[in-house]
Amino acid sequence: MNEQHPGTIQQITGQVRSMFYLVDEPTTTLTIQVGRQTINARASGQLALDLRALPRGVTICATLHDAPDDLQIIAFLLIPS
Repeated sequence: MNEQHPGTIQQITGQVRSMFYLVDEPTTTLTIQVGRQTINARASGQLALDLRALPRGVTICATLHDAPDDLQIIAFLLIPS
């Protein structure tokens, strides 16, 4: 029997440092700085397209699903500066 371990959900607040995406694919990868740590996470679908409109340096609160070998953004909130 193959055991599957569901990922965990976590929230982080940090600054968007960089963003990578291919124009013809609905996937976006962000680098978010949280204190001295940087976190790379990806989003897909409409959420990925919404993230592309964010300026670099903006602060967001992101809800992440941490599955094995994949950190997925499942929601985000813009934090006013």
